[in-house]
Amino acid sequence: MWRMLAGFRARAVGSWMLVLLGAIGGVLAPLLIGSALEDLADGRTTGIIVFATVGVATMLVAALRRILDARLHAAVYARLVTQAYDQETDLSTRTARVNMLREAVDFLEYTLPEVIGAAALFLGSLVFLATLSLPVFAAALGMSVLIVLEYAITSRLMMRLNRGYNDEAERQVSVLAREDRTASRRHVGLLNGWLIRLSDLDTVTYGLAMLLTVALQVLAIIIAVRSAIDEGAALSLVLYVFEFSAAAALLPATWPEVLRLRDIRRRLAVDD
Repeated sequence: MWRMLAGFRARAVGSWMLVLLGAIGGVLAPLLIGSALEDLADGRTTGIIVFATVGVATMLVAALRRILDARLHAAVYARLVTQAYDQETDLSTRTARVNMLREAVDFLEYTLPEVIGAAALFLGSLVFLATLSLPVFAAALGMSVLIVLEYAITSRLMMRLNRGYNDEAERQVSVLAREDRTASRRHVGLLNGWLIRLSDLDTVTYGLAMLLTVALQVLAIIIAVRSAIDEGAALSLVLYVFEFSAAAALLPATWPEVLRLRDIRRRLAVDD
């Protein structure tokens, strides 16, 4: 991804800094909610004012990043498409690779910021969980290790399925140009077959990860109810677990996209 951003890296880093800035607001949200509830219960409005201020600031940062990102990635896509057409390949391959480029740029524009934000939420939530409940913190670490192992085990199969799909996609224009209905139907059937196998694998791995996060959430609720912490801290603990669970499920779930883009990157051979 870094090599694909050649010529635009400073702007990309600036965008990622805005993502991290916005993620700080997300990390602080559960703590601020608990504090606001405690203040309101005591007749104070300081907590709710701080929470609202941070929320508005986070929204403005996110809006600014989206405005800048739309222009940045349009320029990146235009340059990469020009490079793809300069390659000495047949029309069918070039057309397929231009479509792959759109997928790669969409990953940079939409998925990568989500991953950066989720990573910040993941680490920030872990820090606050360690301060609120060591048993929940330990369980969160254990759940994370299991999810990482699950995706590591299936990575090779994911790569093989993506390679098969991309190989068939590069044949699309040449197959359709033959105007052979049988060949076209077979081509579409092969594409659908690869997509279905990828979807089934993703469903199984993501489903198992979600089961682990639900188990962690149930454990956190039980500990929050049975512990001696006050209500605001108990609420913050549960909210941090839900925030952590969302981040822990999102990060590995993007791994199949990363593997697919690795195959696309190999085909495009984008240089600095």
